[in-house]
Amino acid sequence: KHGNSNDSALSETENIFSTPLPLSHWRVLTTEVEAAYKLLNDGAEYIHATSTKYALVGKVDSKEGGNLAVELRKGAELIGTGTLLLFSPTSGASRSLRHYVKQSSRAVIASVLSLIQSFEDGSAVKGVTFVDVKNTTSNEKKIHDNPNNVAAQKTGAVWSACESLQRSLPKGNRAAMRRELMVWVRDCKESIEEFEEIIELGPKLDSVSVGGGDGSNDRFVHEFQVDEQYSEREIGVAKAAVNVMKCSKNVLGLALKACECVGEKISEVPSTEKKITASDGNEHSAQNEVEKKEQNEDMLQWISNLHELAREVGEGVTDFGILLYPPIDLTESNEGGCLKEDATSRHNGLVIPNLGTSKVGRCLQHQLNRLADCVMYIYDGTLSGSRESIQSCMSGEVTELTVKMTKAIQVRGTEVEQSIMSTASFRKYSTI
Repeated sequence: KHGNSNDSALSETENIFSTPLPLSHWRVLTTEVEAAYKLLNDGAEYIHATSTKYALVGKVDSKEGGNLAVELRKGAELIGTGTLLLFSPTSGASRSLRHYVKQSSRAVIASVLSLIQSFEDGSAVKGVTFVDVKNTTSNEKKIHDNPNNVAAQKTGAVWSACESLQRSLPKGNRAAMRRELMVWVRDCKESIEEFEEIIELGPKLDSVSVGGGDGSNDRFVHEFQVDEQYSEREIGVAKAAVNVMKCSKNVLGLALKACECVGEKISEVPSTEKKITASDGNEHSAQNEVEKKEQNEDMLQWISNLHELAREVGEGVTDFGILLYPPIDLTESNEGGCLKEDATSRHNGLVIPNLGTSKVGRCLQHQLNRLADCVMYIYDGTLSGSRESIQSCMSGEVTELTVKMTKAIQVRGTEVEQSIMSTASFRKYSTI
C-alpha cells in the first residue's frame, strides 16, 4: 500500500517535466538537498548492516528474522523520505538528479524485497540433496549436500545496491546533469559506429545473375541479398543521417560547455533561512545580495532550459536512429511521424529545409530543428529577469563553437535534403 502511494507521489511530480524545472543550486548544495542526501546515505548504511544480520539469523530463528525485517523497513523508510524530499518542488532538484535518485533508491528497495521474499517462500532456507550418478559404481552411490547460497546471493545484491547509492549517485544538479549529457554523447557515438559499419559494407546488389554466358541458364538468386546492407538508393540517406548524428553529438558537447560557463558565473545563493536585512550602512549591500540572488536564479533557469533542449537532441538521435536500419522506408505518407509541420523552419537566419513526408524525412527534419533550437538558445539566449544576453557568460571557445555548429547544421540540412530528393519516392512539396 505504501509502495503504491509513493509511486503515485513520484508520478505526480514527474508530470511537471513537460517544462524545465527551476533549480536551487549548481555546485553548492542547499541545506534541504544536503538533508535529503543524508537520509539516503543513512538509510543505505542501515540496510547494508541489517541485511547481513537478517540473512544469518533468518536461517536459524524465523521469529527473530522477522524482527530484523522490521529494521530493514526502517532503513527503507529513510531512503523513501530522502527520495521524496528531492522530488518536492522546493528542493530545486533537476530532472537528471531526480532520475538518478529514483533509479538508485528503487534498486535498494527492490533488492531488500527480494531478500525478504526468499525467506518468506523458503527458497533461502531449503537444503537440496542429489545423487551423483556419473561418478558412481553399481555398488555405491554418492550423496552430496548442495549448499544453499540463495541468502548470500540476495544479501550481496542488497550490499551492491546500497554501495552504488552511496558511492555512485551523483551529488547535486551539476554532477547529475553532466552525467546525463555524457550518456547521450556516448549513445550518439555508439549509434554512429554501428551505422558506419553498415555503410562500410557498401550497397547491396539488387540481384545476382548466375548461369551460362548465352543467357539461357541465367537465373536470379535473391538469397544473396543481404538485409543488413543498404540499397544503392538508401545509402546516400544513411550517410547524411549519420552526419546528423555526428552533429548531434557535437551540439551536446557544446551544451555541456555552455552549462559550465554559466555555472561558473553563479555565486553561492544565499540561504532561504537567512533574511537579508538592511542595517545601518549596509542597505546598499543588502540590495546587492537580492539582485545577486535573482541573477543566480535566472542563470540556473537558463541552464535548466538548455539542458531540456539538449535532452530533445539526445533522445532525438534514438527517434530517427531506429528508422535507419536497412531497409529504410522512404515512402511518403500523410500519417505524420516525428514532425507534424511540413513547412521549412527558420531559426534567426538558420533555415531547416522541408524534407518531405516520409517517416525518416520527418524525423530528420525534427532533429535538425532540435539542433537549431539548442544552438540558437546558446547563441542569442537571454536571462529571463534582466534580459541580459547570455553571451556575457560564455568563453571564447564556446562562442566560436556556436558559430561553427550553426554553419554545420545548415550544411547537414542541405545534405539530407539532397539525399532524400535523389530517391525515387521523394516529391518536393512547396514550402510555406
